[in-house]
Amino acid sequence: MNLKKLSLIIMGILSATLWGCGSPELEYTQDRAIVSLAGTFLTESPDEINFPVKVLFAIDCSLSMGDTVDGVMVGSDPHFLRIEAVRNFIDEYNSNENTSFEIMLWNNDVFDRTRTIDGRGGFTKDPGELNRVLNAARNDTMTDYLGTLDTIYADIQRDINSAVEESIIRTKYIVIFLSDGMSNVQGGSQPNSDIWNSVSEIADMAEERGVGSFNFHTFLLLGMFPPTQEGQAARAYAENCLQGMADRGNGQFRLFESAEAIDFVNIVDMRLTVEYKIKFLVATNHNVKPGLELVYLDSDGDGLLDDEEEDLETDPGLKDTDGDGLSDFFEVRVSSPGHVLDPLVPDSPCDLRPSGTYPDTDNDGLTDCEEYVKGTNRRMVDTDADGIPDGIEFEMGTNPLEIQSTTDADFDGSQDWEEIQGHTNVTSNDPKIRERYSYSYSILNQGLVPIDQGSGLPSYVRQYGFSISNINIMETLGHTTDNGGEWVRGDNLIRFYIAQVPEDNPDSPPIFRMAEVLVNTSEGGSTIHLTPNDFTLMQ
Repeated sequence: MNLKKLSLIIMGILSATLWGCGSPELEYTQDRAIVSLAGTFLTESPDEINFPVKVLFAIDCSLSMGDTVDGVMVGSDPHFLRIEAVRNFIDEYNSNENTSFEIMLWNNDVFDRTRTIDGRGGFTKDPGELNRVLNAARNDTMTDYLGTLDTIYADIQRDINSAVEESIIRTKYIVIFLSDGMSNVQGGSQPNSDIWNSVSEIADMAEERGVGSFNFHTFLLLGMFPPTQEGQAARAYAENCLQGMADRGNGQFRLFESAEAIDFVNIVDMRLTVEYKIKFLVATNHNVKPGLELVYLDSDGDGLLDDEEEDLETDPGLKDTDGDGLSDFFEVRVSSPGHVLDPLVPDSPCDLRPSGTYPDTDNDGLTDCEEYVKGTNRRMVDTDADGIPDGIEFEMGTNPLEIQSTTDADFDGSQDWEEIQGHTNVTSNDPKIRERYSYSYSILNQGLVPIDQGSGLPSYVRQYGFSISNINIMETLGHTTDNGGEWVRGDNLIRFYIAQVPEDNPDSPPIFRMAEVLVNTSEGGSTIHLTPNDFTLMQ
């Protein structure tokens, strides 16, 4: 038995003997110090376009938009500047892999629209198909709102039906409906109530199917309303109609005074502004491992105690003594009768990369080789999506393939996720151990903070203040790290992980940010302060 362990046990026996059965039990003592983390953290920006955004342009091409009268071009947009505005919008956003577009040109009916590979109307990114429709714009006949809305309904419904179910909740549909006047079919206008009901049906269908967001924006191009009483009445009627459409489609209504003023880029919000919330947070000192009665030193942070490495004759200053892509702790823990891995013999099933390394693609603390053996996903920080990185679960003794929600391995009344968060032993049911060594967390919601995304659109993230106290640090060995760096004696590696999920999809795989600090035992009693800039995105 290790002499340090033996001396601690003897001290406990002597303490009980000297004080007697009715006397208070003395705590073990050992060389350790305490540090704290404190600071602020910002949730993810809701403005990144990293989800499907589908924009449908329904552009009025009726005769009032432009015609030749006595050799003179007249109309609200005889030079098709509205088509150039659509082209500019597509040029701005089509480089994003998550955006696609449908262009619908209509007057007395929808006479042309973009088509998918099956030949039906729909969304595309193909510049050739987009330009084909834009170049086909022409002004003719009347203004059929209801027929156009029926086609919009059919195309969006078909697109939703063809989408992968899991992606619908993160998909945003935007309809941009532009006209220069009232509906006019065979000399008569269509009732506003029918038009509004059609928009409501589209919005209701999208909501029932669970899309992430649906916005039906309407725009009225002025120029064809004379300053007469009759002309102004027609304008008021058109404004009322289009405003009602936007209201029922969760969109906005705007006026363009002239064709030259048409600009969709600066007024259509492409963001799916869903706030992120914290699912789980956990700090861990990789060099101090919780035991059954004490905390113990792990100088190389591989999960094996220095004392255990001495017994196994592995290197306590090197995570992977035999350099086979499997840490010493991993090889010991996954070994079983008939399947023994030796931390002193290169015996992993993985080949060394040409770079001479065994990578950790997702930076979760397990090498790709270890993830292959364990069956976890090397491209996901948290394979089971419970908010705890795979490497932390493996190191702390829980299963990274099983959601830690209600499991209590030691039947002590504290669930395993609580023990992981507190950095206590999931196999020890001694409440005194938790009381003595458990990390203490304090999180304060400090409200929304505005951020500048380079546009005039308002954007906010949520700020949290936090403190984590009672983090034990111990006198590690000085050694050379796996990547050739020098580890100063007494250095402890502390990592703080924060897992976030969208509020509207809390079961989705978390987004992780991590702050890493190296603190020496000479800094015992101190508080390390972190800012939002100290947290890096784990990808």
